[in-house]
Amino acid sequence: MSTMITVTECDDGGELRAKVGDTIEVRLPENAAGGYRWTFDGDGDGPLELTQSSSSYPHATVGSAGEAVFVVRVRTSGTTRLRLTYGRPWEGESGVHKTFEIVVHATKPVGEPV
Repeated sequence: MSTMITVTECDDGGELRAKVGDTIEVRLPENAAGGYRWTFDGDGDGPLELTQSSSSYPHATVGSAGEAVFVVRVRTSGTTRLRLTYGRPWEGESGVHKTFEIVVHATKPVGEPV
Protein backbone atom coordinates (compact mmCIF):
# COMPACT_ATOMS: atom_id res chain seq x y z
CA MET A 1 0.00 0.00 0.00
CA SER A 2 1.46 3.34 -1.01
CA THR A 3 1.53 6.41 1.19
CA MET A 4 1.41 10.15 0.43
CA ILE A 5 4.12 12.05 2.32
CA THR A 6 3.79 15.85 2.40
CA VAL A 7 6.82 18.10 2.89
CA THR A 8 7.05 21.89 3.07
CA GLU A 9 9.67 24.62 3.22
CA CYS A 10 10.24 23.70 6.90
CA ASP A 11 11.59 20.29 5.79
CA ASP A 12 14.37 21.79 3.63
CA GLY A 13 17.71 20.14 4.39
CA GLY A 14 16.08 17.18 6.12
CA GLU A 15 15.67 13.50 5.43
CA LEU A 16 12.69 11.18 5.07
CA ARG A 17 11.98 7.49 4.77
CA ALA A 18 9.68 6.18 2.06
CA LYS A 19 8.83 2.95 0.30
CA VAL A 20 8.93 2.25 -3.42
CA GLY A 21 5.53 3.29 -4.79
CA ASP A 22 5.00 6.05 -2.21
CA THR A 23 4.39 9.59 -3.38
CA ILE A 24 5.97 12.72 -1.96
CA GLU A 25 4.01 15.96 -2.20
CA VAL A 26 6.20 19.07 -1.98
CA ARG A 27 4.37 22.34 -1.17
CA LEU A 28 6.45 25.53 -1.43
CA PRO A 29 5.59 29.24 -1.39
CA GLU A 30 5.99 30.92 -4.76
CA ASN A 31 5.63 34.39 -6.25
CA ALA A 32 5.78 34.23 -10.04
CA ALA A 33 5.25 37.99 -10.55
CA GLY A 34 9.01 38.53 -10.85
CA GLY A 35 9.44 35.45 -13.02
CA TYR A 36 10.57 33.23 -10.15
CA ARG A 37 9.23 29.67 -10.27
CA TRP A 38 10.07 26.37 -8.60
CA THR A 39 11.52 23.73 -10.94
CA PHE A 40 12.00 20.01 -10.23
CA ASP A 41 15.60 18.86 -10.76
CA GLY A 42 15.31 15.43 -12.31
CA ASP A 43 15.54 13.76 -15.66
CA GLY A 44 12.61 11.35 -15.40
CA ASP A 45 14.84 8.27 -15.43
CA GLY A 46 16.05 8.51 -11.84
CA PRO A 47 14.72 6.99 -8.62
CA LEU A 48 12.16 9.82 -8.26
CA GLU A 49 9.59 10.53 -10.96
CA LEU A 50 7.69 13.83 -11.18
CA THR A 51 4.06 12.88 -11.77
CA GLN A 52 2.35 16.25 -11.29
CA SER A 53 3.14 19.93 -10.76
CA SER A 54 0.89 22.93 -10.31
CA SER A 55 0.81 26.44 -8.94
CA SER A 56 -2.03 28.10 -7.09
CA TYR A 57 -2.54 31.83 -6.58
CA PRO A 58 -5.67 32.35 -4.46
CA HIS A 59 -5.56 36.16 -4.73
CA ALA A 60 -5.70 37.44 -8.29
CA THR A 61 -3.77 40.63 -7.52
CA VAL A 62 -0.42 41.38 -9.16
CA GLY A 63 2.49 40.27 -6.98
CA SER A 64 0.40 38.10 -4.69
CA ALA A 65 2.01 35.03 -3.20
CA GLY A 66 0.96 31.55 -4.14
CA GLU A 67 2.01 27.97 -3.72
CA ALA A 68 3.78 25.49 -5.97
CA VAL A 69 2.91 21.82 -5.55
CA PHE A 70 4.99 18.93 -6.90
CA VAL A 71 4.01 15.27 -6.64
CA VAL A 72 6.89 12.82 -6.98
CA ARG A 73 6.68 9.02 -7.04
CA VAL A 74 9.40 6.85 -5.49
CA ARG A 75 10.42 4.43 -8.27
CA THR A 76 13.39 2.51 -6.84
CA SER A 77 14.96 1.71 -3.50
CA GLY A 78 18.11 3.43 -2.28
CA THR A 79 19.13 6.87 -1.09
CA THR A 80 18.70 9.91 -3.33
CA ARG A 81 18.13 13.65 -3.16
CA LEU A 82 14.87 15.37 -4.04
CA ARG A 83 15.88 18.84 -5.23
CA LEU A 84 13.95 21.83 -6.53
CA THR A 85 15.32 25.20 -7.56
CA TYR A 86 13.60 28.58 -7.29
CA GLY A 87 14.58 31.04 -9.96
CA ARG A 88 14.01 32.41 -13.39
CA PRO A 89 14.17 29.38 -15.69
CA TRP A 90 15.38 31.35 -18.73
CA GLU A 91 18.47 32.53 -16.79
CA GLY A 92 19.77 29.00 -16.13
CA GLU A 93 21.94 28.41 -13.06
CA SER A 94 22.70 32.13 -12.69
CA GLY A 95 18.98 32.79 -12.16
CA VAL A 96 18.61 30.36 -9.24
CA HIS A 97 17.62 32.31 -6.13
CA LYS A 98 17.35 29.38 -3.69
CA THR A 99 17.01 25.61 -3.53
CA PHE A 100 14.92 23.08 -1.64
CA GLU A 101 16.50 19.70 -0.99
CA ILE A 102 15.75 16.63 1.10
CA VAL A 103 17.40 13.22 1.25
CA VAL A 104 15.02 10.34 0.54
CA HIS A 105 15.82 6.88 1.93
CA ALA A 106 13.63 4.47 -0.04
CA THR A 107 13.05 0.80 0.71
CA LYS A 108 11.05 -1.89 -1.00
CA PRO A 109 7.65 -2.59 0.58
CA VAL A 110 7.55 -5.50 3.02
CA GLY A 111 6.93 -8.79 1.27
CA GLU A 112 8.53 -7.79 -2.05
CA PRO A 113 11.62 -9.68 -3.28
CA VAL A 114 14.93 -7.95 -2.70
